[in-house]
Amino acid sequence: MSNFSRRQVLGGAAGLAAASFIGTGRSAFAATRKLIVTEPGHSVDSLPFYVGIRKGYYKEVGLDIQLVTSEGGGKAMAAVQSGNADAYIGGPEHIAFADIKGGQPINAVVALSNRANSFVCARTGVSVDPAKPFAENIKGKKIAVGTRGATDNSVLLYLLKRDGLDPRTDVVMLEIETSAGRIAAMKNGQADMAMVFEPFISQGVKTGIWQEPFASMPKELGLFSWTTVNLPEKTIKSDPELAKAIVAATRKSLELIFADEAEMRAIAAEEFPTLPKDDLDAIMTRARDNDMWQRDGSMPEEAWTKLESILTISGMIKQDVPYKQIFDPSFL
Repeated sequence: MSNFSRRQVLGGAAGLAAASFIGTGRSAFAATRKLIVTEPGHSVDSLPFYVGIRKGYYKEVGLDIQLVTSEGGGKAMAAVQSGNADAYIGGPEHIAFADIKGGQPINAVVALSNRANSFVCARTGVSVDPAKPFAENIKGKKIAVGTRGATDNSVLLYLLKRDGLDPRTDVVMLEIETSAGRIAAMKNGQADMAMVFEPFISQGVKTGIWQEPFASMPKELGLFSWTTVNLPEKTIKSDPELAKAIVAATRKSLELIFADEAEMRAIAAEEFPTLPKDDLDAIMTRARDNDMWQRDGSMPEEAWTKLESILTISGMIKQDVPYKQIFDPSFL
């Protein structure tokens, strides 16, 4: 829904200090600190962050994470801008939007996902062929997507222009803010297709609302800045130990995702308790097959370049926003 650095990567003693937070189990702070973190939706691409909470990795570095879920990346970002939250996990493109408007500077410090966690499903009964080009399958269709400013909205506009389609005449974009609203539009036949993500994909397939995805955004787009952990720049400057602790705990969480699949799936079951095991297994497999998570937490400039081009082509931004304004990889 989203780039290189103004600082050099920490090395030597500083880098070892970051690692020591986790390696020794030592708290980064004298007392546990409460940290309110917002997210635009409870989603599989953010699973590493949930792992860190449930495994106590953030507690190990002295942080008590209070996670608040809201619908929409703009709302999650606004909570940080207003001082009602300390950080947010979500698309770094909202940092660019705020920078352009002159808002409080915020920086991404570690990546959870460098793939666009979005797929296109056709309603049951609507004819599609995954072997055909994306443009052939969507031309003339009504597509349920997020409202202007949402990442999936920008991605769809980018793909339409990439494939020579006019968003005003070749398709109908039904802009619907919530996931529940997009599901309802598919269920009642108002939409032919929808941009969706897990766990909604599996739920929709199981209930017969739509078919398995015919288009994968991870495959369509490649490297793409999708989900990062983001802190106010003033916090990073005034309290670098906090940023260092968050990055260290998050990287340990990412490592578990790849090193212990059984535990990863067990934690996912706790995070999405209403999902049947078969559905959850399908979700985890889809995430793995599409390289959803970023094992080392890195934030490649190429990933931001792709996202920025999408935002520019879709008209969401009209000026270059340099990588160094958005990302601070120094704590990696």
